[in-house]
Amino acid sequence: MKHLPTAAKAALYSTFSTLLLGCQQTPEALKPISAMTIPVCVNDQCAVLDQTGALRVGPDNDYQAIYAQPMADSFIFGRDGYWNLASGDGKQVLKANFTDELYSLTPGYFGFVREGKVGVMDEQGKEVQPAVFDDVFVGGDNDFIVYEVNQKRGILSVTGEKVSEPLFDSMVVRDDFTKRGNWVLAEHDGQSWGYNLASKVLQKLEFDSIESAADGHLVVAKEGVTGVGLADAAGNLLIPIGQYSLGTPGGGLVAFKTAYDSACGYLDYQGKVVIQATFETCETFGKSAGMVQLRRTEQGRGKAGMIDHTGKWLIEPQYDSIGDAGLGVLGMSGHRPGFNHIGKLQSAFLATYGTVDLDQGTVVFQPSYRQIGVITSERFAFSEAQSPSKSIKVFGMDSPVQTVGVMDAKGKVLIKPEQFVAVKLTADQHHLLAAEGSTDDANRALYNLDGKLLVPAKWQDVRVDEARGAIFAYQVQGNGDDAVRSLRALYRLDGSVVFDTNRLPCGAEQVVDGKGKVLWPADPQAHCPQAEPVADAS
Repeated sequence: MKHLPTAAKAALYSTFSTLLLGCQQTPEALKPISAMTIPVCVNDQCAVLDQTGALRVGPDNDYQAIYAQPMADSFIFGRDGYWNLASGDGKQVLKANFTDELYSLTPGYFGFVREGKVGVMDEQGKEVQPAVFDDVFVGGDNDFIVYEVNQKRGILSVTGEKVSEPLFDSMVVRDDFTKRGNWVLAEHDGQSWGYNLASKVLQKLEFDSIESAADGHLVVAKEGVTGVGLADAAGNLLIPIGQYSLGTPGGGLVAFKTAYDSACGYLDYQGKVVIQATFETCETFGKSAGMVQLRRTEQGRGKAGMIDHTGKWLIEPQYDSIGDAGLGVLGMSGHRPGFNHIGKLQSAFLATYGTVDLDQGTVVFQPSYRQIGVITSERFAFSEAQSPSKSIKVFGMDSPVQTVGVMDAKGKVLIKPEQFVAVKLTADQHHLLAAEGSTDDANRALYNLDGKLLVPAKWQDVRVDEARGAIFAYQVQGNGDDAVRSLRALYRLDGSVVFDTNRLPCGAEQVVDGKGKVLWPADPQAHCPQAEPVADAS
């Protein structure tokens, strides 16, 4: 028996041998785990578990394939070349032979094919959109659904409702839309359009690209027009496109330059000069302050300090570098509203770094770390001089990088910098995901914000579903578009195990419940790959 990886589009043919294998506030005690049916496939055997880890459908079933995606009280199985929807216990077929091709869209929704056209259905089998589209796929990170008709694109909501007709000749569908003010940009007959994922508004726009978005404002540009402008969150232009450059908005101000080699200063959001252009570097303002660097002189690079909204010095120029306060695998980068990093040269080849809070106008950490980055206003990733290095793949090449840990705003270490090369906040804002490498198939661990380990670095993808009170862990094989995700474990929000999968050295797997009791197979050794027979040389 085989199952369909949820990350891939697949079709059932007359034989199933071609199917891909894979089938600050802590929320830990806030919600019990929801009732679910959870298909899991190991060793080419598929079973269905519930939210307690009990078997609802054992691996000795007669299905030819199971669609490995958690659902409320049903599951999808394959038989005789078609997909079928079954009740959670497998005793009743709720919708028979509804398609020979099925793939995942946003959570709980699927694309299905009928007579060469594609529609959208929910996990209860309801056809939210009939099979009338040429193609349907997900935009962003489950932010919306895109459909195509006659080479034109239209928009569906995450639940499949139609937002627009198929009007657009082009559309941006792969982006982190939170960095673009939640705007999805599209074009129709030479006119720019935008769909706002937050306000659900679809409208014409006077720009066709968004350079940056913060503090409820957008730095925008338009093809064929020189320079950039500033728009509000609703897409209305406040400063016409034509400025040579604008920084990221923040604290009611936006940095500006009139030419490549000119000094920088600050405008308000109506385009009035508030702080004269006298600086070499102008970083994004917070509520109280901004970091600026003096212009270079014959004696060398200018020093950097902190100013208020009038240009008065709050911290006299004394730092050698300033910049964004994020921290990733490739070093310190990434805008973090209300924060900057500060750096001081210790020698020609060594600098140390700290963090300033621009909302409070204070130094959080003096520049004494090899690396430091803001995760939240109370959690910081960091590396020290003695932090060990690891060799990881970066752009396909082995590169040494320093390990990072996590500390609170007082410097208390919550996760030691010894195992992971990157730590980020999860989408639910309540957990930390720590990675041992930079690729999709690197192991990742899940912590709460206090540094409590919830899921060890055993799996490559860990996703928190607070609505269900569950943490799903996936095995990932491959990288990028070739990556295949397979569900392997389920945890409660407090990190306790509902079920888990153990792997033998030979590659065979065995599923166990939260107490370690074997669910299947009883003898995993029997599923170890058999050696190919050697021909008799005689």
